[in-house]
Amino acid sequence: MSTSDKTAVLLNLTEEQIAKGISKNLEPLIREQVNHILEQKTEDEEAPIGMKESAMFLKLSRTTFSKIIGKGQIPYKSLNPDNPKAKKFFFKKDLREWSKSNRSKTIDELKSMSYGKGKS
Repeated sequence: MSTSDKTAVLLNLTEEQIAKGISKNLEPLIREQVNHILEQKTEDEEAPIGMKESAMFLKLSRTTFSKIIGKGQIPYKSLNPDNPKAKKFFFKKDLREWSKSNRSKTIDELKSMSYGKGKS
């Protein structure tokens, strides 16, 4: 292809319009890839993990994780439920649910919440 065969198309769009158009087209592709990765994941979701692994999974210190457990915020299984110091086991499903329900809001989420206030 020679230089004379190339043509240019100029769009009369703002940067925001271009970005929204691109993201609209990319979103289904990204979702498909994420779903594919999750399907291919070999991690055994049913196998329980201990305190140390659970804290690492949530990216929390063991002390912080212990406080959360002490408040009863995350369910666990114990080898000896009558002994509070007995080894505890957790399921990643429960850890993910706690993480989702306790995540911080993004700036955009906070902004959208504030826009709704004061309007009648």
